[in-house]
Amino acid sequence: MNHSQAFRAESEDEISISDVATVIMDRDNSPALDEADKAMLAFTEKMTFDCCTLTEDDLNALREVGFTDENVLDIIGSVAYRNMSNRLNIALGLDADDPEGPRR
Repeated sequence: MNHSQAFRAESEDEISISDVATVIMDRDNSPALDEADKAMLAFTEKMTFDCCTLTEDDLNALREVGFTDENVLDIIGSVAYRNMSNRLNIALGLDADDPEGPRR
């Protein structure tokens, strides 16, 4: 199952492929996401690609859309784990389509 299929399967709404595409291509205008989702994804993107510039303002942006400090910690932990896991898999040459890893 790919990400768009999983997204649709987990959604309680009828979401079209174009709605799913906006999540990826134009998150801020996606009808499939609420403000909390958008803030979390923006934070996640910044933590992944520009973590050295994170400030208290970034954490406050999450709080302003309803995330508690415990939620914020969960978001940070989840993103950190996923980033570490992806980098480890890349460094080891592992491929999601081949769970046995590279053939020698």
